[in-house]
Amino acid sequence: MNMNEPDAGGLGLPSHELGDGPRRRPTTIRWIGALILACIIGAGFLYINQDDTPRPTWEWKPKPYDPPVQYAFVPADSKCHGWPASSTDEEALPPLISCTEWRLRVNYKRGKGRQDIGIPYGAGCGGYRGGVSISDDDCTSDIGLNDAASQVQLSDNERRDIALRITRDGHRIAYFSKKYMQFVSWDLPTAQRKAISPRLNVQTIDDVRDLEISPDGEFFAVAFAGAQPRLLVTEFATGQTITLRGFCAILGISKGASRIAAQRTCSDLNEASAVTILKRDGAVIGEWGGASFTGDLSPDGRSIVEIDGDGDGDGDGDGDEYIITRDATTGKVTKKFKLQLLSEPSDAIGHTWLDNDEYIVQAETPERSESFGYYRVDVKLGVSHRIHDLGLNLGSVVSLGSVFIRH
Repeated sequence: MNMNEPDAGGLGLPSHELGDGPRRRPTTIRWIGALILACIIGAGFLYINQDDTPRPTWEWKPKPYDPPVQYAFVPADSKCHGWPASSTDEEALPPLISCTEWRLRVNYKRGKGRQDIGIPYGAGCGGYRGGVSISDDDCTSDIGLNDAASQVQLSDNERRDIALRITRDGHRIAYFSKKYMQFVSWDLPTAQRKAISPRLNVQTIDDVRDLEISPDGEFFAVAFAGAQPRLLVTEFATGQTITLRGFCAILGISKGASRIAAQRTCSDLNEASAVTILKRDGAVIGEWGGASFTGDLSPDGRSIVEIDGDGDGDGDGDGDEYIITRDATTGKVTKKFKLQLLSEPSDAIGHTWLDNDEYIVQAETPERSESFGYYRVDVKLGVSHRIHDLGLNLGSVVSLGSVFIRH
């Protein structure tokens, strides 16, 4: 045997005597075996030490959004807002938020402006609106705002609806955030959100009575009752908040918050109380009582409007109804008109000022079972006109924004 030939397979034979197959080295076999064993051990180690920690939930970060919000609504067929809660409902305490069903209705031109709000939603384009054919570039979307609480659970047998407010131009909104557990303001075109209240718990959310936004979207207010009644008024530009103590309800904020209409006492029985007109720094410039129903402060802060019946007290909805305008500072009646929305009996429900001269009213059947639509009423002339851009039944709860569809 040529001792210089490499040994083959440890058999003492030269490698050329093993046949025509490839040569196999014992080091290769041992390496493959070790690799397989390492893989088996490694797989077992990974299985035993796998990370079962839940992945972070998806976090919504709003993006700039140009189309104005026409209105926000809670669907009329909402099961979440039904009462009593069904046995299949998840435990509501905790968390405090029991429903997040606010939807934003927007109308826009296809491909015009920034239209990605950062959350998925469906769109419908073209078709018919009010019996009139519309362009395929005219689109409508209902956007589910899952961060906005529409109802909170205060106890095992008590729920409370939570308001959402919109500016008249439809570009700023205010709502109670499920994520942050506080009221926030949100500017859609710039995707900015700012806090307008501290974080709240069951006790403090039970004290909330009102949420308001100034017509220009520059100031936001949250009213609290309870042991420490107060108004929190926040400026969007600076994020600074002032506290006006001793007031538990707010009837409106004028542009620039130059005037604020508030009340010192609140009653769950909806009994009227004195109205106080304040400056932004809390200085009182007027206080009066005597109104049977309180209303809403006009955008310029000079008038308060209310809807009132004829005083027959029977509650059947068959009596005449009036729209009454008062001087905000003195409470003196300046205008009073009989509402003539329809030729048939209807109940009028006040919603919001369209501008300093017109107020939006909804007409419903006396049984409050069906809507006859929304009307803009001229508070100086008493003339009313149907708002055809708003449907008859918008939802179980509605907050109006930029009501007219502009193309």
